[in-house]
Amino acid sequence: MTADVTHLAEVGSTNDWLLARADTLPDGHWVRADRQTAGRGRRGRVWNDAVGNFMGSVLVKADGPVQQLSFVAALALHDALAAVSGQQARFTLKWPNDVLLDGTKCSGILLERQGAALVIGIGVNLAHHPDGTERPATSLAAAGLPVPTPLALLDALAPAFARWRAVWAAEGFAPIRDQWLARAAGVGGRMVARLGRESPEGVFVGLGDDGALLLAGDDGSLRAIHAGEVFAL
Repeated sequence: MTADVTHLAEVGSTNDWLLARADTLPDGHWVRADRQTAGRGRRGRVWNDAVGNFMGSVLVKADGPVQQLSFVAALALHDALAAVSGQQARFTLKWPNDVLLDGTKCSGILLERQGAALVIGIGVNLAHHPDGTERPATSLAAAGLPVPTPLALLDALAPAFARWRAVWAAEGFAPIRDQWLARAAGVGGRMVARLGRESPEGVFVGLGDDGALLLAGDDGSLRAIHAGEVFAL
């Protein structure tokens, strides 16, 4: 692997560590930690930091619709997990940025921006997963899969991210969208979107040009979901 990587025994948050050093570190720099004391997921949720799991972030300095790199990261993580486990079909993608193992969440991706710098944080339950969460979680160990070291996962993840990012930079979002949908869970099935005060339902028919999830309503309408969470019905 040729990626530029910093390894930390312990850190508050790999995202925060990169954001604090974004002006001096190069594009594509990764940081990996054995333990996080203040890891977080989307919507401020705490992310499991058990030793043996993967906790890492990558720094991106790029122009354009960089929020689409959430899908790039998801593709890369899917490919990396398939490679280290030998079980591609058991991993699927869930909008907007989760990887599922046998239909249950095993990882999360968090994008945070500061000025011109974007940091993509990735957490993967390799050896451990939390109990008692709002939505069930699992790990590679719990699913009976080989458990790679965090470094071994990064050795697969970093080049996969670089490869898909190069596709995005050269060809735009269309091929990323197509490949994401090919790995997605629930395409063509009914879903509900949790949007705070409303919960529209419909059939998951695809992604918009900006990455929004498209729900086809029973009344023939097509609704683009730009933020929120979706669940299969």
